[in-house]
Amino acid sequence: MFILKRLLAAIPTLFVVSLLAFWFVDLIPGDPAAQLAGNMATDAEIADIRHHLGLDRPPYERYLLFLRGVVDPEIATSFRTSRPVVLEISERMPKTLIIAIGGLLIGLGFGVVTGVICALRQGGWFDAIVTVLTLAGISMPIYWLGLLCIWLFAVNLGWLPAAGAATPAHYVLPVLVVATRPAALFSRLVTANLLEVMGKDYLDTARSKGLPERVVILRHALRNSLVAAVSVAGVQFGGMLGGSVVTETVFGVPGLGRLLVSAVGSGDYPVIQYSVLMFAVFFVVINLATDLLGQWLDPRTRDYAAA
Repeated sequence: MFILKRLLAAIPTLFVVSLLAFWFVDLIPGDPAAQLAGNMATDAEIADIRHHLGLDRPPYERYLLFLRGVVDPEIATSFRTSRPVVLEISERMPKTLIIAIGGLLIGLGFGVVTGVICALRQGGWFDAIVTVLTLAGISMPIYWLGLLCIWLFAVNLGWLPAAGAATPAHYVLPVLVVATRPAALFSRLVTANLLEVMGKDYLDTARSKGLPERVVILRHALRNSLVAAVSVAGVQFGGMLGGSVVTETVFGVPGLGRLLVSAVGSGDYPVIQYSVLMFAVFFVVINLATDLLGQWLDPRTRDYAAA
């Protein structure tokens, strides 16, 4: 029932996103027909291209056609390649998802492990090192860190390729760079929440039952500490998708971010509109997944959601 409610609530959100994607793209300066026609084209040739692309139709007709393209991908074609937009996106989306999901999982795993260690060894040398690294990870821009990693691991050491997506090795640097910020954020978040939870009475009750300290920490304290981290994970994933433009440009990955950049430069309206809508769909799905995982970690939220 909760999933159904969330899916129904997502429909107005996606509708608003579709409106904004259509109208804002329509305000982009320039004429796609003139760009496709070239500098030597006559006004008549440009007008023919505009008619062929449907740009001479009223805005509401073009918006309805845009919505039809969601359920009938065959009518949503790229201005530049004349291929269905669904093919353009489907060829690029896996590369973007590998980087975003891989970075999120690595960042979450590293953040949880270091957060637990820092909470258990508060004030020690490990806590001091992780604190410095997390502050650096949150502060450093992705593009600067990416260029630094390319200079070190690709140019000087030659361990990994600098750009492209031909082999799994090409994804190592972008995934690790993308994982830096969530790893730093999750580490600080888990440490703070775990230190707060460690003083709760129910942990003393668990210890009084004879449970080993490891079980008390991992099964009871950590589980409650992860609720906030899981909630933040959905927002971080959205930021990773939005930041894919920068990441894929730095590492030369032909993903959805670079497709979006090239579409903006060429005035390929359908590719821009459906790419933005696709980002919104993935953002809604990942937030639904994090909400479900948060309910599993904290059963108290199930009763609240059911109510």
